[in-house]
Amino acid sequence: MNFFRRISLARSNRKIHRDIVASVRHTLAEDDDILTDEQKERLSGFAKAADEAVADPDQEKRAENLRLVVENYNAAYSGRNSFRTWIASVLDVLAVAFGVAFGVRGLFLQPFQIPTSSMQPTLFGIHYIDRQASDPYRSRTVKFFTPLGASNAKIVSPTDYGILESEPIPVVRPWGALISSLFHPGDFYRTGTVVRFGGRDFLLPGDDPRESIYRYLPVDPRTKTYSEGETVFDGWVSSGDHLFVDRFSIHFKPLKRGEVFVFNTEGLYSSRGTPLTGYYYIKRLAGLPGDTLRIDDGHLYIRPKNANTFLPAETFNPAFAKVYSGLGGYQGHLPMGRLEEHVEFTIPDDCCFALGDNTANSLDSRDWGPLPVKNIIGRAVFVFWPISRRVGGVDRLDPLPVPTVYPPSSTQPTAMNLQ
Repeated sequence: MNFFRRISLARSNRKIHRDIVASVRHTLAEDDDILTDEQKERLSGFAKAADEAVADPDQEKRAENLRLVVENYNAAYSGRNSFRTWIASVLDVLAVAFGVAFGVRGLFLQPFQIPTSSMQPTLFGIHYIDRQASDPYRSRTVKFFTPLGASNAKIVSPTDYGILESEPIPVVRPWGALISSLFHPGDFYRTGTVVRFGGRDFLLPGDDPRESIYRYLPVDPRTKTYSEGETVFDGWVSSGDHLFVDRFSIHFKPLKRGEVFVFNTEGLYSSRGTPLTGYYYIKRLAGLPGDTLRIDDGHLYIRPKNANTFLPAETFNPAFAKVYSGLGGYQGHLPMGRLEEHVEFTIPDDCCFALGDNTANSLDSRDWGPLPVKNIIGRAVFVFWPISRRVGGVDRLDPLPVPTVYPPSSTQPTAMNLQ
């Protein structure tokens, strides 16, 4: 055997020996809890046999003995180095990683989607954005990203005397239509609604344009006749705000009056005696255990436990001030239910009181009563989607400088379709 072949064979033998010993050690460590003592002893025997084989001074015999050890080892553990086993190992690691991630999520931060319009204009559920009217209030960045978080919604009357001729018909768009709209992000939506207007069918995003579009228009399109070429509406249907809820800090930093928070609806019933729909709600904390509340002229007043005087809500937290600004869609607190005009309500111990900012369109403690403290999930901290002026810390923005007005035929005040 020439010199170079001996050098090459020696290097190959050393590598084979290292691989066998490393594989045995890895298997013993990874499967320690599932291997029997007999299997562990047999595995250790392969490592010992490799040690004995590599000790042979004859490189040719050393190579042959190592080859036999490898064959026997692979025959006994043929699946250990297979692609399927590698995939299984990777999946095990990912399972642990996801377990840790979801554990962190469960303990600290939880994503949450705004389900309704009850917290508008602080936080928005699915809603309509008017393309032209909102233009001055959306930055270039927001305009650029709008199609990723909202879907086009437009109807132009195809004829004179155009009217809505039928109720909306929900549809599920075929995958082919979705694939063809990949290059038009604002048209990429799975569920839609067909409406017939002026003898022509129009496909709109979302399940019900009556809730997501019509109620945000100055004039309800069901009450008007349009001329040929007249725009009925032109804008976007937003997917609603997605935010993170801090589940951890409330255990050492209790919620304060005026903070926005998320809770579950277990054990809560509406004034009609029916369980609340939806498991999670988001509202503003209006009162703490023992507080007495009342609403006078659309303004919330609070008398803390053991206090003698009612004070305006903004005395306890300036965040309340924008609710009474009369700007940007804010309209104050509507007296109703447990807080009818000039009626006082004292919150029981171990309970709090929740109000929506859009109180004319909010089902809250005025209807279903005080909220048990045990139902609280956490404080709303950060809006992460879609890209809008609200991205960032919750409740940090001032109202848009637009007066709040209720159009005669709309259930949402003006300015709700501007952001």
